[in-house]
Amino acid sequence: ISADYKGLQGETENKVKHYGCAVWCESPIASQQDLDERLGVHSGRYPMEIQQSTPLRVLHRRAAAVRSRHVLTLSARWVNEHWFGLHLSTTAGTYVKELVHGDCGRSSPSISSILGCKTDIVALDCEGIAM
Repeated sequence: ISADYKGLQGETENKVKHYGCAVWCESPIASQQDLDERLGVHSGRYPMEIQQSTPLRVLHRRAAAVRSRHVLTLSARWVNEHWFGLHLSTTAGTYVKELVHGDCGRSSPSISSILGCKTDIVALDCEGIAM
């Protein structure tokens, strides 16, 4: 079983994964336009390279390392001053939860660092994998 799992894991390494998530933001965001401007949705920021250290939540079972990953696309939907939805495509292996909240600075840049305030992810769905 272990060899089968490693083979399956290896097959997904070069894939693109698509996610949807619900995000809470500590600081108020006034509007959809404000959200888009702060995230750089229309500024050519994406694709964006990020550096992720092994997350604190998995450090007990994974080797400590810094990994380079990419956010390929990102769009946001403003819900109200403190809530928004994100749709993003990333390279396989991206820790999306940590991308959103920053994992105490272990994921850089993060949505939290880009917005300049605390954020938390409250729902996350993998919406597809491009083979």
